[in-house]
Amino acid sequence: MLHELLFMLLGHPGDVFVPYPYQNSSTFAIRSNFPLLHPSEGESLNQLGQLGWIYSSVHQFITTINDFQTLTLRNTTQPHGAYIQSLATSIENILNDYRNDILDMEKRILNKEDDAGAGVIPLALLTVHLNRWQIVFPALRNLMGTLKADPARYHGCRLFDLLMQESKTGVHEWRVEIEKMTLQLHDVLYRQLTMWMVYGQWVDPDDEFFIVPFSTDTAMTEDQDRVTGAAWNRLYAVDYDRVPSHIPHSIADSILFVGKAIATVNEMDKLPLSISQQEDSSLRPIDMLGKSVRRPAMYHHYQHKTLQVPAEMKNRHLELLSSLYSQKTKKSMPSSLWIRYPQQLESVVGQIRRSTAEWLFSQVLVGEHGLHHYLQSFRNVFLLNYGDLSSRFLDECALWRKRSLHRTHSDEEHRRRRRSSTLTDSGQQMSRTELILRHQELNALLAKASIGTEAEDQLTGYRLLVDEEEAKDYPFSDLLLKQVCVVLTFDLEWPIDLFLTKDDLKRYSQLWSFLMSLKSTEMTLKELWKTDRSSGVNVEETRSGHQPMQSVDEYNERFVWRVRSLMLFWIETLWRHIQVYVIDSHYQQLIAMTTPSTTIKRRSWQTKNKLDFEEIQVAHEQFLTNLMRGCFLNSTKCVKLMYTILDTCFGFCKLMENLTEKGELRRNKRRKKAARTASDIVNQWTSTDTTLPWMEKVKNIQEEFNTLTEHFFELASSQPLEVKVSGQLDTLLTQLDYNKWFSKTQYTQTIINT
Repeated sequence: MLHELLFMLLGHPGDVFVPYPYQNSSTFAIRSNFPLLHPSEGESLNQLGQLGWIYSSVHQFITTINDFQTLTLRNTTQPHGAYIQSLATSIENILNDYRNDILDMEKRILNKEDDAGAGVIPLALLTVHLNRWQIVFPALRNLMGTLKADPARYHGCRLFDLLMQESKTGVHEWRVEIEKMTLQLHDVLYRQLTMWMVYGQWVDPDDEFFIVPFSTDTAMTEDQDRVTGAAWNRLYAVDYDRVPSHIPHSIADSILFVGKAIATVNEMDKLPLSISQQEDSSLRPIDMLGKSVRRPAMYHHYQHKTLQVPAEMKNRHLELLSSLYSQKTKKSMPSSLWIRYPQQLESVVGQIRRSTAEWLFSQVLVGEHGLHHYLQSFRNVFLLNYGDLSSRFLDECALWRKRSLHRTHSDEEHRRRRRSSTLTDSGQQMSRTELILRHQELNALLAKASIGTEAEDQLTGYRLLVDEEEAKDYPFSDLLLKQVCVVLTFDLEWPIDLFLTKDDLKRYSQLWSFLMSLKSTEMTLKELWKTDRSSGVNVEETRSGHQPMQSVDEYNERFVWRVRSLMLFWIETLWRHIQVYVIDSHYQQLIAMTTPSTTIKRRSWQTKNKLDFEEIQVAHEQFLTNLMRGCFLNSTKCVKLMYTILDTCFGFCKLMENLTEKGELRRNKRRKKAARTASDIVNQWTSTDTTLPWMEKVKNIQEEFNTLTEHFFELASSQPLEVKVSGQLDTLLTQLDYNKWFSKTQYTQTIINT
């Protein structure tokens, strides 16, 4: 009887223990007609029979996986791959522990160690010896059932998510086994990371790793925007659906960066898509005129320069990655594996990324096309140091707006259709086509504006984004061209993306959008003088004999120009302050900190012969932070307020343009007659007997502008200390508060009333 029990516990039924029920069996049970058994004994034996049945099922599942791994033609509907094989090995170790317990029981029985007398072994004693497996085996059966039901869902790295879900239990025994399985899976991940991050080799025959060859299907939308012709970005990508939930996406991006960098260096002279062999016109970027262009000399510079990853750096990275191996992590702190491993992985990957980036930085971003070349380009283009480029582009945009006036009605109708809940396929296609046409047209305007300026042939990599969905990220993007949202961006390609991130580029685009809106407002206000003076004299009205309303027109004109002067003073003051005290000041600091001859150690006056990559990144990060603070772009309230101020100025300019076109601004342009007496002079300058409806609009605009600028002055005065230091706000506030305009409210009201 005891031997029959031991055989059954190892998955071998016999005459005493048989599968039950006969059809669709789910356990081993003692025969119902078996004599000489008390009902309680039969129930205990049947419980042990459940263990034997689960052992047999799990063992069969493991055998199926092991046999399936040896097949050449694999059916993807069945569990396969290195991760499931590692899991099977871990489960096999659990079964080995179970078998060892059975062997120990047999030894104790043969040696009569548990003999209660007369050769009787208490059944309760056997049950106690197997009590641990009464807890582990049912949970193991549920795990196998989940894997069988949906193997594709938990394929490869996704298997971590299943184990994490199983580990959320209060059963200590099962949690211990889950952590053992997880350590085995981490060993597989560790080997994949080693091949990828140290040697730049992508080895994934079963599609399990979250690093995959680049394709439009696997690339995320924001990644597709920056892969226009860039072989560096066309090599590999992260499939975020495969990334385990306990590994942050930032770590996955860093893993991609390191392996992609090593793979690019290894294949620089081999791959037709490599950065050194951009000869196929189909792989070249498209310039803003729609023509295929060759890469700058910086890309061909690497054809004749062979880069090899230093052996010392490889060994150092291998040493760091080896700390993730399970044999070492087992001796770590007794914290949760799901907390401990991500922390260790983040630390190791961070060190490897910094080491790789620093080496590449010293090898790639050097010489004529070094970091300062890019910084100077961003200063000139994004931060509007090319004043002639920005002015000409704004002029081209103004002409484009005038040419697009006849399409206003159709644009508004299109927006109404797009806002509706139902859209036909043809309507969606038309919207996409129109967006592409506008994108090409506006990029052509930028290229045209650069002709004959310093920026000519200097805009490679720059392009305008025309997409209304991105307006929420760039609040000033719709002030330049009212019909569409326009933002300037730059294609992050090899090697500058070693240094810059997408977040850095986004801040550059935000700064460009704000500065262009400010510059556009200034130019529009200045253009009002030309618009007004270009209007003709109403000769017919003069000859008709009607009495001219000369004094009223002069008062209205003075009032209009006073409002314009107030707006222009505020805009020009803010513009000059940002360019001189914010952008130029912090840019010079950045150049000084990233130049070896002027970089000084903190505790020594000796100059540094070699720049530290992390220090340069920190300096650039601080540079962008200071610019965002100095331009008030980190304050949501300031952004909304400045947007409203600029929009108010645009509204005033639009009103004046319409009045000038209709001839209502200066109805009589006869030569002014000199006032004969002091009384005539006072009446001429103080007359307010106006009944023109548009004057009420101008007065309302003035009141709104004054209210907004006063609020801005108060808000800027209450900014935190770091913002005041970054933007030198004391200087700005002093300039804006000329003649105590804002600091003395009574004086301000007196000026407004007169």
